Amino acid sequence: MPSRWISLVILVYWSVAAFLLLKWDVLPELTMGYPPDLRGIAFASDSSGSVRWSIQVLDDPRSPEDRRTVGEAVTTTKRQADGWFEMTSRVEFDAGGLLKGTLLAIRDSLRVEVKSRYNVDPAGNLQNFEVRVSSELGDEMVHVTGRLKDGRMNIVARGPIPIMNRSDSIKYEPRSVVSDLLGPLDRLPGLHVGQRWEMQAVNPFTGRTESSRAEVTRQTLIHWAGNPVSTYEVEQQMSSLRVHTWVATDGMILRQEVPFPMVHLILERRGDDARAPASAEPGGAAGRSRP
Repeated sequence: MPSRWISLVILVYWSVAAFLLLKWDVLPELTMGYPPDLRGIAFASDSSGSVRWSIQVLDDPRSPEDRRTVGEAVTTTKRQADGWFEMTSRVEFDAGGLLKGTLLAIRDSLRVEVKSRYNVDPAGNLQNFEVRVSSELGDEMVHVTGRLKDGRMNIVARGPIPIMNRSDSIKYEPRSVVSDLLGPLDRLPGLHVGQRWEMQAVNPFTGRTESSRAEVTRQTLIHWAGNPVSTYEVEQQMSSLRVHTWVATDGMILRQEVPFPMVHLILERRGDDARAPASAEPGGAAGRSRP
């Protein structure tokens, strides 16, 4: 039987460990509120029309204002009469312009289309999704489908080469987010600095679905549509990518940066969106301004 002093040391150790666990993991979740889930995102998205995004390439990260436009994305969220939500996106870009100046540069112009559809039930759970990538040559390049069954999302990917043909089954947490990297979400409501959550991301170029950890890292100003806007910066860490998203304080997503290997993509919400957030007041956001 341990002596009284050893028992006291063990008690103090576990008390300190419990305090640190409470401080670092439990209290932040309670004070910051729940992170956005698929039900909240679907409800917050405006069903009155589509959202248009400009797809741009950043050739030199040292000059963030110098970008080339290579395509456009259109995203739509529709609430069905039975309470289900259908979230769709259509992305069209010029693969020739996208890869210009890289080792993978191909013909001068090749139009590529990415279509995706996500069906969300009234409880906010993703029941099935589909992502298709095709080119103007009529070839289907990548086809990814997912279907929820018994708490698991069963994902099947098909591509032009055998190594891209794969089947996965991942545990699906209730109301968790699954999206593709070229089909931006419309909104992320209720953000606060310090929030963290897990999500799944489909890479339309490879057909792979990866787990990622998202965190609201700070509040900052960006210049969007020619005006300074107060935003939350969300960092999404994947095994091979680190995606950044800037979300206005009302939850509207304004910009997303996806640094693919050799190609740094930016998806920017069109500034002529009538539902755009108001400009930030001077001193209304913390952190440095970003173009």
